[in-house]
Amino acid sequence: MLLGDATKGLMTGRLTRGCELCYAGLKAVIFITGVCDENCFYCPVDRDRFGRRVMYVNDERAYDINDIIREVERQGATGASITGGDPLADLPLTLSLIRALKATFGPEFHIHLYTPGRHSTPEALLALWRAGLDEIRFHPVSKNYMKGIEYAVKLTGMRVGAEMPIAPGLEGWVKEVIKFVDSVGGHFVNLDEMEFAEPNREPLRLRGLRPDDSREAAVKGSLRAAMEVLSWAESSVRVPVHFCPVSFKDLVQVRNRYRRTASRDLRWYEVPLDDGTVARGEIVGEDGNVIGYFRPGEQVSLPKGAVARVVVTYPTQARSPVLCESESEDPAEAFRECS
Repeated sequence: MLLGDATKGLMTGRLTRGCELCYAGLKAVIFITGVCDENCFYCPVDRDRFGRRVMYVNDERAYDINDIIREVERQGATGASITGGDPLADLPLTLSLIRALKATFGPEFHIHLYTPGRHSTPEALLALWRAGLDEIRFHPVSKNYMKGIEYAVKLTGMRVGAEMPIAPGLEGWVKEVIKFVDSVGGHFVNLDEMEFAEPNREPLRLRGLRPDDSREAAVKGSLRAAMEVLSWAESSVRVPVHFCPVSFKDLVQVRNRYRRTASRDLRWYEVPLDDGTVARGEIVGEDGNVIGYFRPGEQVSLPKGAVARVVVTYPTQARSPVLCESESEDPAEAFRECS
């Protein structure tokens, strides 16, 4: 029996711990490096990141591990996902990050990591486990890389699984990986609905893939392909298989993370909105400069010649990008325009 629904996810068994925390918005997303030795046609990583030694946390630029720690604290995260690029392409940096997160937030702070598997030698996997990694997710793009899954299961105490995209035409390969994970005693498999992003839009189209009419970011037919694989897995393997749709990221995961961050980092002149964004009130003088602030939704008296401006942003440190901006002589009207 499949559990869940098509917008929040479908599964043949229980979610792994990393996914449970993501669902609740409790995971910080750490992009540790853009360096990667693969060239996947569906890669959605922005060109200003891919192949570069850059770091981001929750899409905030980070220049060292201390920057990452500060953003994780600001969010109030209870775990982190480490991604790239390939985190194992810079193993020393990744190990330093894992150790720093565990030292700062304690042994219960849950960390999972994504890797294609090219660099998943027994030595690397043991080092990751000893540093404190709780869960590893392989994205094998070659049969040769699947050996790392077996190494991780046999040599470490980590939760071990695979995570890969699903789209029409990939069903056979996905089933092969699922069977391998099951055969070596792996713990889970996640299927991500393939999505259109600016970096992969043309490669996807060249392979005949098109956006879904009702969900433009999703590849048409991916849900059907996932259902076919899930139905097969339910009666063919013991390992739990989970399907994560594109809509889950936008409607659930990211919004929950924003809501949590906003609740912890709200300024006195801001109010949280239902979608995880924040609205701030600015009092703008006749010369166009901000001369004061107010909390949207509350009574405020404006100086002569001034207007009220309401600005809606994501709860990033810089409060950008601006999603809505409205000015009016009536503060309530300005708020209504952006709420």
